Amino acid sequence: MPRHSPISTGTSRARILAAARAVAARQGAAHVSLDAIAREAGLSKSGVLYNFASKRALMAALLDEMLAEHRALDAQVPQGARRRDLRRHFLSVTTMDCVNSDLSMAILAIAATEPDLLDPLRGELEEDLARITDETADPATAHVIFFALQGLRFHKLLNLPDGGPPVRDRVHARLQEMIENAP
Repeated sequence: MPRHSPISTGTSRARILAAARAVAARQGAAHVSLDAIAREAGLSKSGVLYNFASKRALMAALLDEMLAEHRALDAQVPQGARRRDLRRHFLSVTTMDCVNSDLSMAILAIAATEPDLLDPLRGELEEDLARITDETADPATAHVIFFALQGLRFHKLLNLPDGGPPVRDRVHARLQEMIENAP
């Protein structure tokens, strides 16, 4: 694959982020390295480093991208819908694909050595929890739903057995019903 010069553009940054996702999806979190990303993007390692000063900076950009995708789900939830934040988290869990799962694993692997990398995620989840609490007359039920959704996310992320589509569909239907009927 030809090497490209390290010209910083939105396009090369997007190409590098897409390459990181592709490496994570195809090879798993352990193989997300600057060298592998550079090969996938058709750049030299210095071309990647020109756009992202370090692997940490690249992982932080991936986390920002994931958070932006999660926020974008808000547009799929009708403005007047009750419990919009719970509905957005439900959509996030039920639409999560393998690429996002592997990317999440890559970010978690980095965060294991640099836990502060997850500070933006922590902040966003704190804000979501505050809104979820404000959206309901029964915060305890809303929190049970929220934490069940997070549990499903990590269960899927770790590729643990879930009983297959019939069980998963029943659980999703029950959570959706709980979101709809929570006071």
